[in-house]
Parts: sequence; C-alpha cells; structure tokens
Amino acid sequence: MAETPASGPRAALLRALAADTQFTVISNNCWGAHIYQGLGIPYATPFVGLFLPPADYLELIEHLDELIGAELTFVRESRSASVNAWRVKENLDYPIALLGGRVEIDFQHYHSEEEARATWTRRCRRLNPDPARRFFKFDDREGATPAHIAAFAALALPNKVCFTVRRYEAPTVLAPAAPGEDHVLDGVSLANITRHRFNTLRWISALPRWAPLPSLV
Repeated sequence: MAETPASGPRAALLRALAADTQFTVISNNCWGAHIYQGLGIPYATPFVGLFLPPADYLELIEHLDELIGAELTFVRESRSASVNAWRVKENLDYPIALLGGRVEIDFQHYHSEEEARATWTRRCRRLNPDPARRFFKFDDREGATPAHIAAFAALALPNKVCFTVRRYEAPTVLAPAAPGEDHVLDGVSLANITRHRFNTLRWISALPRWAPLPSLV
C-alpha cells in the first residue's frame, strides 16, 4: 500500500493515455489500487487495503459526500456474523470502524486504529469533487445478494462496473469464482485478472471514447 507507487516509462505512457489523472476510484475493496499503481500516481482514494460489507458500501456511495468526511468510530467486532467467524478462524485482529455510525469499514490490511484513521483521513482529502471523475466498482463478495447487485445498478452514477461470477438482469462483468466459493476473487486477485475482462484504462481515460487504448495491467 505504498503512498506513491513505483513509476517508469510504461507508467508515463499510461498517464498520457489517461489524459486526466485527477480521478477517484471508489470500491467495496482494494481492487481500485491497481489503477493508481499502474499509472504510478498516489492514491486519490481511501479505498485501499480494506473492504466494506455490501449494504454498507451501497449506503456509503448513495450518500458519499455526506458520509465520506464523517467521524470514524472503532468497534471490537463486525456487525456481520460471517465476518466475525472468518476473523476468528484466520486469527485476524485488524481494525473495524463505523463511519458516521452507519457504515462499517473493515481495515483488513492495517495494523492499528491510528494507522487506519490517519491513512483514511489523508486519502479522503484527495477525493475528486467532480462526479464525472469518480468511478465506482462493486462485486458479489461478502455475501452480496441479487438485490444488492440490482441496487448498485439502479444508482444514478455515471461511471460504474460490477464483477460477478454469474449473469444477472443488471449488467455485470463476469469473472472467475474464488476457489471453492460462489463469488469473485478478492480485490487484489480480481485486479490481476481484470485486463482479460475489463479495460480500466479505457474506463478512467479522458480521451474520446473511440480512441483504442491498451489494458492497464
């Protein structure tokens, strides 16, 4: 989760093809981090190294400007019994917080409440205020139901994508299931296969839509 990912000639080319690197990816897990890493730019999003349960994520993005600057209150357990069981099974003790008392955030890859709060607050300040340069991603992990998928599709957001292991009435991008599971891979693993199914550079690029662009990763 380096603050300024490594850069190089390819990253410079990709930044040029993006045309506008002032954008924010808002994701239910850390999937979006690969876009910033591929471009070699700092994260302009706090959605790195964490995940949100489906209902909480939908609540957040529906009221994003109202909630994103709200206070984080740390709690001992998730409101999800399955998350708590998984934490016990894997012997995990990462911080969990409620944003504005309403939205659960599981800071899975953070070591302390202080680190989670400081990083979240710093990166929240970088969110692009322009709705046209905000990009929303969802998937069928963490117990997401068809109703959650449909609710995401119904939101009036200009740039959004949803990854699922099966087809729904709502438009989604099909992706492989996690081994032995009925949902897509975790955020990092999903990002690694994104190039085969969804061109994130084309998604965030400010170049005309007709311009052909290579895959980001």
